[in-house]
Amino acid sequence: MTKRKPLLFFDPEHVDRPVPGRPWRAIVLGALVATAFLTAGWEFFWRGKGLIPGDYRDTNAIWAEARRKAKDGATVIIGSSRSLFDIDLDVWEELSGVRPVQLAQVGTSPRIFLKDLAEDESFKGLVIVDVTAFLFFTGDGGPREEVVKYYREQTLAQRADYFLSIPLEETLAFMDEQSRPKRQVAIWPFPLREGMKPRFDPRKLETLDRDRNARMWARVVEDPLYLDEAKYHWRLVIEQSAPPPGAPSGPMPPEAVGAVIAEVKANIDKIRARGGEVAFIRLPYDGMFSVAEDNGFPRAQFWDRLLRETASVGVAFQDHPELQGYEIPEWSHLAPDETPRYTRALVPIFYAQLKGRNLPTFGAAPR
Repeated sequence: MTKRKPLLFFDPEHVDRPVPGRPWRAIVLGALVATAFLTAGWEFFWRGKGLIPGDYRDTNAIWAEARRKAKDGATVIIGSSRSLFDIDLDVWEELSGVRPVQLAQVGTSPRIFLKDLAEDESFKGLVIVDVTAFLFFTGDGGPREEVVKYYREQTLAQRADYFLSIPLEETLAFMDEQSRPKRQVAIWPFPLREGMKPRFDPRKLETLDRDRNARMWARVVEDPLYLDEAKYHWRLVIEQSAPPPGAPSGPMPPEAVGAVIAEVKANIDKIRARGGEVAFIRLPYDGMFSVAEDNGFPRAQFWDRLLRETASVGVAFQDHPELQGYEIPEWSHLAPDETPRYTRALVPIFYAQLKGRNLPTFGAAPR
């Protein structure tokens, strides 16, 4: 019996695919013009909202680039958003001759960064720890704690991706995370379903240079509606998580506070054993934060105890008239125009407190 050949709908050895006659050059040109027009329109729209080129996204990669500078006798700032927004690195360098490495992260306790530096045998410099009490004492990390793991495990491909993004961020304002459609959907004020709580997810608050020298975004001060929204989010987090005013020992029993301080002291001792030093600062706050922090975290039981049991010096804004009276639009961060003036007042006070504590190891006194 003769074997039948399979039926084929085409000849695999000959495929004829004629290209239809179209004005391809005009189509390509039209697509390029449309892309350029839409890109320019998107850029124009976001510049109208106050975004600017050269405002870097605070990615894990930009933090890792800063972290690689925290070696030997570097001066390093760790903390939360207050030290990120309120300290002007240019002014600090002008007064002290040392440009700090800025490693503070929004909404994140500096304890995880202190531990990272303590475990780094190559670091023997000065660590300036910003203490925002409700973050410092109640958690050892936070929403941005993944940066430490990222820094340790960053791949060559991830580093290449970061360096390729730099020219775009320096040129285009819409590269900001705030402009992403996904982000806009996430923060859109949709009505809440029954039983849902308002979501704490504040919008953009800062602008950032490549070395993470940051300041409050001008729109927070200039746009009353935007400022009110920022206050709404702070009010939300305070009402949902802060201890009631007058709580006898804040949200933590004394033994829990002692455990936190013991952990911090162990990391400080590692840094001091290598010739480094650690000091603490408290930066200005106002409004509802004053009620929540001053009542929920009494100074004697938290700040004073921290300095005493770690044998450290510290500068609290409440103790110095020069560090008070600044504009704090949304109760927690200085207005952008105030940051240089505040830093100029802080630096000499801070170094005066450090006098005699092995300062030549990691920097000079203010000029």
